[in-house]
Amino acid sequence: MKISTTALAMALLSATPAYAQDAEQSGEGRWTPGDIVVTGQKAEGYSETEAATLRTAVPIIETPQSIQVLTRQLLDDQEINTLDEALGNVSGVIPSLASEALLVNPVIRGFEAEIFVDGLIGYGDTAVSDPGSLWNVEQVEVAKGPTSTLYGGGIGAPVGGLINLVSKAPKDGQAIDVRLRAGNYETYAGAFDANLPVSDAVGIRLVGEYQSTGDNIDVVDIDRILLAPSIRLRPAEGTDILARLTYSKVKQLEYVGLPAFLKNNANVKPDRFTSATNAPRSTIENLNIDLGVTQRLTDGVTASLRVKRFENDFDEYSSSPFLTFFPCAGTICPQLDAYLPVRLGEWTVDGSINAQFNTGGVEHNLLAGVQWDRTLYDGAIGFDFFGVAPFDYADPNSDRNFTLPALSQFLVNRYQTTAFYLQDQLTVADRVHLMASVRYSRLKIKELQGGAGTDETYHEVDPRIGASIDLTEGVSLFAGYATGSRLSIFFNGTNPPVPERSSSIEGGLKFGLKEAGLSGTISAYRIKRSNVPTPDPTTFFTSIQTGKQRSKGVELDLIYEPNKAFSLLATYAYTDAEVIADTLIPAGTRLARVPKHRGRIAARYRFLDGALEGFEMGAGMTASGKAFMTLPNGLTSDSFAVFDAQASYDIGPARIGLRVDNLFGKRYFVPYQYFAQDVVRPGNGRSAYLTVNFGF
Repeated sequence: MKISTTALAMALLSATPAYAQDAEQSGEGRWTPGDIVVTGQKAEGYSETEAATLRTAVPIIETPQSIQVLTRQLLDDQEINTLDEALGNVSGVIPSLASEALLVNPVIRGFEAEIFVDGLIGYGDTAVSDPGSLWNVEQVEVAKGPTSTLYGGGIGAPVGGLINLVSKAPKDGQAIDVRLRAGNYETYAGAFDANLPVSDAVGIRLVGEYQSTGDNIDVVDIDRILLAPSIRLRPAEGTDILARLTYSKVKQLEYVGLPAFLKNNANVKPDRFTSATNAPRSTIENLNIDLGVTQRLTDGVTASLRVKRFENDFDEYSSSPFLTFFPCAGTICPQLDAYLPVRLGEWTVDGSINAQFNTGGVEHNLLAGVQWDRTLYDGAIGFDFFGVAPFDYADPNSDRNFTLPALSQFLVNRYQTTAFYLQDQLTVADRVHLMASVRYSRLKIKELQGGAGTDETYHEVDPRIGASIDLTEGVSLFAGYATGSRLSIFFNGTNPPVPERSSSIEGGLKFGLKEAGLSGTISAYRIKRSNVPTPDPTTFFTSIQTGKQRSKGVELDLIYEPNKAFSLLATYAYTDAEVIADTLIPAGTRLARVPKHRGRIAARYRFLDGALEGFEMGAGMTASGKAFMTLPNGLTSDSFAVFDAQASYDIGPARIGLRVDNLFGKRYFVPYQYFAQDVVRPGNGRSAYLTVNFGF
């Protein structure tokens, strides 16, 4: 990866001493006003009352939006290693698999969502910013619905929602954790996490991991590297400086899926690698450098400045079917080789002021800020159309010889966002909580090479309003309305593109019953998406933006923890997502990858005393209905219910954990995104992983 001079300077800075946040100043388990990173101790249990995504210290229960937080405790209990595994614990979310990072984003409420790291986006077109591991993540947050008011950059703000990964940072107290992991598919991993406060004003944290694993698809091997040093300084009273550097690299042989019409063919081995085994491994390399300064100006007024540099390099190699132009004959499908290199660099700057004050009997939590983002995308693609060769899925000896294609199409795009946002969260009579916010965005897209030569600037205004009323202590009724906007990229129309738009309404109940141990959300929503590109019926191979899509549904996310010994998580989503207007696709066609029904239940019991003190055990079930894989609809994936189990035992400074996936060996297939074709991937078979943690 080519690393800029600024990146190198920041890397050197990350090796110097830093500040460990003073718990007396910030308050344990809370956020410094204006900051958007976790500074306190991790939540004990699965319930969290605040989220960094909200960017203020207003509790989740007072916010008119569905926000779910997966705590470090939950991630540890379920022995979760990757983001797709974690997102299975949130209703309405369809994860993008680890092998789909170069292909698609996760889906929230029927539409693609972007991945943010510590509140700032990394481009947003695919899930390339997924680090491939959660070892450096303190908690995972999911904000549902359009979030354009406070978030943007890259190609724009999320339509269905956003996923925010809150990274580890220096904290109080010295702690060193070492983890070793081994299991099925030749999985071996080692990781370390060292929190080293130097003084009351200086501290550092060093996090790293290496993984070498296989896959349930044969011959696939995966290497993952993560390095994440961070520093914290407090040079003066009320001043907090936090710098992070995160580098990750993932290399894996790219799986291209199994044509769905072959998934039940008795002659086809489902876990077989389905293309050229001698292809180079696809590589994703990410560098995040983030510098944040928070300054308390007066009591109740805090200023914050964030500067981030994101660099992403990836080289994608594949041999795959192209079913639209090269149809299959029986179990034999023609395949062609492809090569896609991309180099991406992004600068993001976000400055804000957070003020908490009273006017009469009304409490205000005011947030005002400005954001600037500049992204340069430099990509190319090459297909070997002359080297198309057959691949027989039923013949175990069938293989292809990969030939690196010459690059034939080049895309150099520049995206730039300048935005101003203002939000006020008001509390009236201690029980009524109101939110009003608005964002003005100046979005610019310029295609420097390739594409249609688009050079356009757009001016978007996105409002958001909502209210939450405390029905009783720990139970609130909420409702909200929000809009969103994002650039339409790689558009091939005869007219310049316009931003895609979305609007959402939602409402429901939130729970935070401490004595009963019940927390969570029950909600109903409706999202409309417009200006969706669709084929132009008058001009061949071009598009117009007359498409419209709609998603509506009901979701439940509940956590029940009556005591420290027992935790129960239950989620369910009914999602009705469909096309409502298109030039080619019939109205009523269901959106790809989105089942109507999906849910999970997971329980954990901890022995707190007696002969079994230190022993814990848990079990869960994830169930999903079938889903279409493409637009227009073709074949469907399977409906399934799979079970998992975990156990752990604390022995002094050591913790031994066991996780078993697909406990009963269920055979099933899930949608897989490759060239928007009807292809599937087999679900993981029964597998077990042993983890040993040492804490000092």
